[in-house]
Amino acid sequence: MSDTGSYPYETRLNIYYKPLEIIEEKQLADDCKFQWYNQTLCQVNGSVVRLGVFCGEYHWHKHEEDDEFFLRG
Repeated sequence: MSDTGSYPYETRLNIYYKPLEIIEEKQLADDCKFQWYNQTLCQVNGSVVRLGVFCGEYHWHKHEEDDEFFLRG
């Protein structure tokens, strides 16, 4: 596992959209100025949906208590 201190992450855990709001994920990604960006978009049934923007190779990591799903757009 890589040292995460060397990666310039911008992680935003605030919930960006309210229930039933249209999520403009493409616009958020296109407007992103960070190499590695993670924004919580909304909450669904106790889980969160996040947008991740990666520039270049992303380091390997894992979460012991959580599952992740990645969709490349």
